[in-house]
Amino acid sequence: MLVAKKEVLKKINVANKKPMIRKNQTTGEMVGGFLDPETGVFEAAMEINDERDIDEFLEEYDLSVVMISKM
Repeated sequence: MLVAKKEVLKKINVANKKPMIRKNQTTGEMVGGFLDPETGVFEAAMEINDERDIDEFLEEYDLSVVMISKM
């Protein structure tokens, strides 16, 4: 199944949020986003298909690899 890359309509306010990459156990689909530790709500920022997408996610939100957790 091919899925078109989702465009980010608005930039997420990342203050006090933890950057994460969430992976679906069944399909293997990965999504980069941010987890609000107070509410436990995950806000998806972009779909991750390969290393270039991870690099784009890091650059877009000015993150480093060591800051990201897997969910």
